[in-house]
Amino acid sequence: MKVNIFKCLTLSLLLCSIQLLYAGRIYDEFEDTYKITWIGNSKLISGTTDDWAQRAGDIYRLKIDDPSNYSFLVYELPENEIAHEVIVDYYSPTGLRPTLAVKNSAGEETKYVEGWDNGYPEITDKGHGLYRCTLKDNLIPEDATQVVIYLDAQSDIELLRNIVYYGDGYQAKNYNEKTNYYRVQKLLEKAESGNDITIGVIGGSMTAGANAEPMETNCYGARLKAWFESTFGIDVNFINIGIGSTNSYFGCIRAEEKLLRFNPDLIIIEYACNDQLEDIYLDSYESLIRKCWKNPGEPAVISLMLCTQAGISKIERQYPIAQHCQIPIVSYNDAIKDEIIKGEKTWLDYYQTSTLIGGDGIHPNTTAHQKIADLIATELLEGKKASNIDRMVSLPAPLYSNILEDAFYLNETDITPIQTGVWTAGGSIWDFGTGKGWRSEIVNSELQFKINGDVAAVTYWKRPANENFGKAQIWVDDNPAVVIDGSNGEHIDQIVLTDLGIGEHILHIKLLENKKFEIVCIAVSGERSYWNGRYYLENVANNLRLTISDNDITMNPNGTGFNVSHTDDGYIAFNENNSYLSVNAATDALELSSNLDTASKFLYIDKGEKAAIRALANGKYLSQKDNIITASTSDIADNEYFLFKNEGDPTTINELRNNEIDCSVVSNQIIIKNAIGEQINIFDLSGKLLYRQNISTDNENIYFNNGNYLIQIGDKTFKFNI
Repeated sequence: MKVNIFKCLTLSLLLCSIQLLYAGRIYDEFEDTYKITWIGNSKLISGTTDDWAQRAGDIYRLKIDDPSNYSFLVYELPENEIAHEVIVDYYSPTGLRPTLAVKNSAGEETKYVEGWDNGYPEITDKGHGLYRCTLKDNLIPEDATQVVIYLDAQSDIELLRNIVYYGDGYQAKNYNEKTNYYRVQKLLEKAESGNDITIGVIGGSMTAGANAEPMETNCYGARLKAWFESTFGIDVNFINIGIGSTNSYFGCIRAEEKLLRFNPDLIIIEYACNDQLEDIYLDSYESLIRKCWKNPGEPAVISLMLCTQAGISKIERQYPIAQHCQIPIVSYNDAIKDEIIKGEKTWLDYYQTSTLIGGDGIHPNTTAHQKIADLIATELLEGKKASNIDRMVSLPAPLYSNILEDAFYLNETDITPIQTGVWTAGGSIWDFGTGKGWRSEIVNSELQFKINGDVAAVTYWKRPANENFGKAQIWVDDNPAVVIDGSNGEHIDQIVLTDLGIGEHILHIKLLENKKFEIVCIAVSGERSYWNGRYYLENVANNLRLTISDNDITMNPNGTGFNVSHTDDGYIAFNENNSYLSVNAATDALELSSNLDTASKFLYIDKGEKAAIRALANGKYLSQKDNIITASTSDIADNEYFLFKNEGDPTTINELRNNEIDCSVVSNQIIIKNAIGEQINIFDLSGKLLYRQNISTDNENIYFNNGNYLIQIGDKTFKFNI
């Protein structure tokens, strides 16, 4: 079992490494902190005072600590690069100026002090005590290896953003050299034909529209909607599921219910600011792209790269995934930094608001949101020009992984714990639109869930110390427990447990202190045991089963068993006597087909104790009414939920059994009864795992060598000498 812990929106503004490389130009913003040494009295502080929020945004900066002495910052220039320009943005309420210097490898220093005859950098007054100091290339020796910024004693200067500019001219990186624009072209053809479309955007607070004034109509998604409507004269259904303090993992588990079931024609994914540097975020970002790409209707999917006011973006981590999936990339991050470096714009042009003249340090303003929409529209039109574009039948194998591609959130109405302790319904802190989870404040209180899949995840709250939130431990089956801390934060975190093995598992959550702890939701992903085997499909509303009789497909108490399989491209299929269950997209009717194609592929939507089945052919859920089953709705109620029942077993795999599990030994044969769907684990007496298998029949026989063994089946343990 692997453990991966997420942290949502803990933005380390100076501790993220950004170095954007271009043919002809490199710039970096002194954010590679391993290249920076601040010595003596400089200290890292964050803008938290009210006056600072009005001046330059809540971004990290350097200022002198002890006013009785000077301090300085040293920046190591990359090897084999010649710096042509050094830009220092700073704040000084009294208009003081920093001293800049450059050093070569021999330690020889050239210092530039105001009033000296060897020159001084250009100073630009940006207003509100903000200044830009620019050291041009005529003052930078070609052998320079370091840039030094001195802060004199008694200085009130606070360093903000520092930029080193290399090379001549500008040639932007071509992110879209290998992009497949087939779906973009189909989208624009639909719009040009006068057909209405649906646009969906998914991301964090920037996608939600924070700092757009007003956010509902001036967020980038709303501005893109306006562009489509004015350009093509159509109506656009706009769905915005951006939500602050969330990352691509939370996007994965929310996407189906909040966006994908409405079958958008265009999906824009934005998590370049909220995703963090742990590798699991690469998995979640790729999983989200793949989940959106395989949605019915072949939507155009765009990877949007934004950045904070401090210039932070994970574009260098995310764009290779988008390129691998051959989807368009739109980089607002690059576009505005290019304008700022050229001197055409300033950061405040894109982050200052009517109430925050220095911005809030993170979120783009109304002007920026319009800029983002314009960049997306431009990319769409560029895609229209692309020639010789073939339809992509499927995505390539994952670049990192797709372990969360089939993850869906589960709340207290979706899944019933098999052990509740003294946990109660949660959801009292903030509504993420995922329903109520679970909460407790009693030490040793334990939740247990029976889950089916090889990945389990728990989303939980971290709250400020004064709210008295504590710790819990989480584990699956008999794997080691992981301790998670619900204190000292104000956001949600996730823990992801992988490599559990296909089949049923028990997820445990146990409180370690007499303090509060709140689970927002859980999620399960990876391959389910239901995806390979023979099952009845039983409707939750009336317990009728899908039945084939003389090529008619109805619902009745007896049902037809189907061979369920998981396709290579991530769907499930139902086969009986070489005929596949399929959907007629024109009539929503279920039919039989001899071919495994779009009409006979379905999405499996895990809802804990039940599942919804969505047809790839028309994007609608299977639904039964009056003993008739069709693929005909985008809404989910009991009529759209089904149970996978093992053929020959009167109960569902998810249900607790009425009959006691029985295990006995005859000669070298282990005989197991009443344990269908459970997992058997056989250990030697030292605890070494020797055998693991899911039980698929009501009377399972396993042959084993002579010896002493512990046999674990579900929550039962047996000891035998064979």
